[in-house]
Amino acid sequence: MTIATLSRAARNARGVSQTQLAARTGLPASNISFIESGRRVPRVDTLDTLLRSSGARLAISPTLRSTALEASTEIRQWLGAGDRPQAFRSWLAFNDDLAAETPTNRVVLTAYPPEPTGDALYDAALASLTEYRLNEVGAPLPLWTATSPTIDEPRMLTGSHFVTAALLGPIPDEFARRGVLIDAESLRSV
Repeated sequence: MTIATLSRAARNARGVSQTQLAARTGLPASNISFIESGRRVPRVDTLDTLLRSSGARLAISPTLRSTALEASTEIRQWLGAGDRPQAFRSWLAFNDDLAAETPTNRVVLTAYPPEPTGDALYDAALASLTEYRLNEVGAPLPLWTATSPTIDEPRMLTGSHFVTAALLGPIPDEFARRGVLIDAESLRSV
């Protein structure tokens, strides 16, 4: 995850504008804009100040796996490029990352909310997956899952045009409640 993505997401998650953040930190709004656009890399203490003023903290986690925020950013990039199969592979990679982690690290990887992917199906699928993998180990759910979208008309989440609803097996409750159609077998980590 880039510093630009991290700082922008922290601010957006709390509904803080760049102007408000500038007032809280004493940094010029133009500096914040440069950091969030990736045109400037801040010192660690500056990044920590920006994050704390946005209601977040800079922390070190004992894992190299992707967070929900990183997964959403990658999915959004693939969807923006028109590559739905690669977006699905990125979603599956996040599934595998969560499945391979300890309960504590699953909570850490999903604690911070993902950014919108630009596709309601993927937004709902990220929340469903987070609930599924945390419920699997009896871990607490992050608050952002309670306000995540649902799909009005249930839709299949797949990376292939050849997969049809007729091929679906049992759909986990966490997905069915949000209208995301994917079977439990597809969620088995490789």
